Amino acid sequence: MQQRSLYIVIFSTLFGVLAWVSVTMREDYETTVAVPFVLQEIPPGMAVQTPLPHTLQLRFRGEGWRLAGVLLGRAPVITLSAASLPSSRRPLTFNDFADHISLAPGVRLLDVKPDSLRIELGTSVRKRVPVVLDCLASFREGYGQVGPTSVAPDSVTLTGAETVLRGLDSWKTERRVFENIRGSLDAEVPLASADPFEIAFSVPAVRIAISVEPFAEKIIPGLPVQVSAVPANREVILIPPRIEIVVRAGIRQLSVLSATDFRVETSYTEIAADSTGAIDAEVACPAGVQLVTKRPDHLQYIVRKRL
Repeated sequence: MQQRSLYIVIFSTLFGVLAWVSVTMREDYETTVAVPFVLQEIPPGMAVQTPLPHTLQLRFRGEGWRLAGVLLGRAPVITLSAASLPSSRRPLTFNDFADHISLAPGVRLLDVKPDSLRIELGTSVRKRVPVVLDCLASFREGYGQVGPTSVAPDSVTLTGAETVLRGLDSWKTERRVFENIRGSLDAEVPLASADPFEIAFSVPAVRIAISVEPFAEKIIPGLPVQVSAVPANREVILIPPRIEIVVRAGIRQLSVLSATDFRVETSYTEIAADSTGAIDAEVACPAGVQLVTKRPDHLQYIVRKRL
């Protein structure tokens, strides 16, 4: 008896829900749908030279059942032929879009966003530009990058309207952040999107490679300090005449470094303009080598006439 009562309760509940849904879905509602927009049949040698959205926001009104068919059924697509663009270069408006979409009976198109769209064609050209990485790499403590970052390919061919490509001299990748790296990195990085312009790429992505090694420090003693641009009638004596530096690099690079790989220099112009009695010396390091410190930081000097 109790089981029968339970069935009655369940059946009554389901019937009530279905009756409520049936009544509710007969009412009119409004909904907004993002619909793909496709421009096709572009004449050979031509390209779109104005911003072009990939989707349009369409607002519909109709009975709930019919709108459910729009939302759950096959998504509508607005396809427009370039040959049908207005010859007067007027913008496309609501009526132009409404003519290119089929709606079920009882469903009305109320609005289109953007409410107007200007599409113009121009001469299509190709242009080869270098790829610029938009990547940030950080390394685990005790590790670092050795050598430059490799990018393959290092340039990309763009195809699009001449007026769009005219001002482009490079193309970025998408933003990527690589953290806590402790081994060599090899990754694919997509090129940045061209939206809202129509630009085709010869490749969709580039591969980057970063060589990573354990890092260490090394002391390079006794580096002579050179003074540049000293007048012929002047002599500069530095105190001390040599400095010691501490550098940081990959362990393999450190193993072959010597004093001849570095240059320490200051200029007579800096000495002549100094009023403190001490100047700084610039240290030129090989690529991939970081200067940690130098001793001493500042040098005293004596300037005298050359005999």
